[in-house]
Amino acid sequence: MTLFDTTQIALERAMSGATLRHSVLASNLANANTPGYRPMDVDFHSALQEALQFGSRAIEAAEIAPAPSGDGVMRADGNGVDVDVTSAHLAENGLELSAITQVAGARLDVLRYALGTR
Repeated sequence: MTLFDTTQIALERAMSGATLRHSVLASNLANANTPGYRPMDVDFHSALQEALQFGSRAIEAAEIAPAPSGDGVMRADGNGVDVDVTSAHLAENGLELSAITQVAGARLDVLRYALGTR
């Protein structure tokens, strides 16, 4: 018997995916004026959605990694970062990370209460 169920494991992996995505998007913004810079993104949603079909072990093993962003917009200097779009993605990701963290925390509070440690 395991202490954490599939949902809790998925929430933890989603938190790590959203955290990685936040870092990658911030890096894109930091390099907005670097000639030739190609933006990256992290699609942790697809990786986790696919892994959810196969259970906890698949979720833990899901590959969540940065990949080149596919929007293809290039400036004359070869930089592909759209500051407005990237800023919007960063804000959206921050809200999602906050929501995921709150849900995971609430689930852990229920577990602490059930164990009598709260």
